[in-house]
Amino acid sequence: MATLDQSVSRRRFLAGAGASLAGAALTLANTECDPAIVRRIEQSRANAAPRHAVWVWQFSIDGAAEEIARNLAANNLAVVVKTHDGTEWMAKYDPMPGAISGPAQVATVAGIFENYGVPFHAWCVVKGTDPIREAGMAADVLAAGARSLTLDVESYDDFWVGTKDDAVTFGAELRRLDPRGRVDLSIDPRPWRIVHIPMREFVDVTDGIRPQLYWDVFNTPDTANAYAYMGFPPGPDGITPEFVLDTAHDLLVPYGRWLVPIAQSVAADSDAWPRFLHKAWELQMGEVDFWRYGVADARTLAYLGQNPPGPEPAMDFP
Repeated sequence: MATLDQSVSRRRFLAGAGASLAGAALTLANTECDPAIVRRIEQSRANAAPRHAVWVWQFSIDGAAEEIARNLAANNLAVVVKTHDGTEWMAKYDPMPGAISGPAQVATVAGIFENYGVPFHAWCVVKGTDPIREAGMAADVLAAGARSLTLDVESYDDFWVGTKDDAVTFGAELRRLDPRGRVDLSIDPRPWRIVHIPMREFVDVTDGIRPQLYWDVFNTPDTANAYAYMGFPPGPDGITPEFVLDTAHDLLVPYGRWLVPIAQSVAADSDAWPRFLHKAWELQMGEVDFWRYGVADARTLAYLGQNPPGPEPAMDFP
């Protein structure tokens, strides 16, 4: 993870943030013209009760699809499976038989999870190298049975390399092919990282934002200093679950999209799980995602299952 880029001044960031806030406010003020509002209404009507979800990277690393499905079903959880990376299906990287090799295999894997009663969602990395083709693959995933598709857009190596125009091209083509499907955006929400991706262009065609909130990973002196430099100084306890949630909430709520925080599945302090879930509930972020299945222990999955979205979550960890 990169630290604060010296080329981004606090004044420049705040100016950009102000523009984003203004744009978000204008969008909310003109809801009749915002396709996202129509999609939100339709998706709310169509979707069953929400569940917390666990992300899967590669079946060869995280486990076989059927094994994961059985375990998530026992804990009343949903799944978010990686289908492709840029213009490559995951079978290029995942040697496990049955890895995602195209839309037909997406449908097969979706069927495995759905047959166990586990809602199947998907995610991919969007790079912007071939936005038309990437948009077509994204639409294919939704058409093959994914209840939603989350676009992982980050500015690190092997992630987003496109321009704002590429983001517009991608979004326009995706929404031409699938005007109504649930599409979310996953980002590194630290304020100095947001300015390096075409945030507004992606938000315009997506329905939710899934910020990656890895409090232990972020809890370093450099990151704490960078947060403070950007106007978000951590408290005396450093970068805590509460801090990353509060900061992400302040930065992202103005975009007017659902917020579904992604938590880390391994924590130095197991008490952090109830604190994270409870704080998310307080901020009206009902659903929570966890990265990732292969490193989550049985207690974490059980706690998520015992505290579904909606009611106030318990503060005791099993």
